[in-house]
Amino acid sequence: MGGNYFINSIQRAFDILELFSYNERELGISEIARRMDLHKSTVHRIVTTLENRGVLEQNPGTEKYRLGLKLYRLGLVVHDDNELIAVTEPSLKKLTDKTGETSNLVLIDGSKAVYIAQRESDRMIRMFTKPGVWVYPHCSGAGKVLLSEMDEEGIQSIIDANGFPCYTENTILSKKELLEELRKVRDRGYAMDNGEREEGVMCIAAPVRDRHGCIVASISISGPSARFGEERLGLFIEQVKGEALAVSRRLGFCG
Repeated sequence: MGGNYFINSIQRAFDILELFSYNERELGISEIARRMDLHKSTVHRIVTTLENRGVLEQNPGTEKYRLGLKLYRLGLVVHDDNELIAVTEPSLKKLTDKTGETSNLVLIDGSKAVYIAQRESDRMIRMFTKPGVWVYPHCSGAGKVLLSEMDEEGIQSIIDANGFPCYTENTILSKKELLEELRKVRDRGYAMDNGEREEGVMCIAAPVRDRHGCIVASISISGPSARFGEERLGLFIEQVKGEALAVSRRLGFCG
């Protein structure tokens, strides 16, 4: 659709909303203006309008803004009506019941991998990244699955946006290393994160495909590395791959 159909003020409002995340829950007018490259008066008008509609709310203590409860209510509608989440939840439950570890459903959103559904482990020591949190794809098992069948142009655009933030001595730090890792993911049909984002944490992930065979999501389990010993690792891999395939079948995948 042509550019004449776009309303700049609405686009700016959505751009502002997309600045908020689990990683950055509160932002002030000056910070928003700087990151949007807009005048503070323009940002103030948009933010005030969003606050009036309940989409944003101001924290009286910090005078910064955060996402409002109206978005939460609308998000519940989306969650309940989302086919992918609905068909995945039984498999997440089954994975957590079988492995005892937290299971996740992850999508790519722009240049980040975003957790959108989860079944939390009931163990005292457990690992979880709450739904709504994003991570860099190059250092997560689920993220590497989502990158694994992208063309090089798509991968390059994500590298340009993110770079290679380093978290541990195991984090991938170059395009060459990343492409080699993605080749292994394609060959094996699964990906692993062995302490690449957080030391002592392991993740196993496998692709969810649509009826055309395209990767649309990733299912993963994550937990302390000590519980992913050699005697259990192979079983965990097959269980994750099996449930990812089961979800793919529910979405119409026949490959």
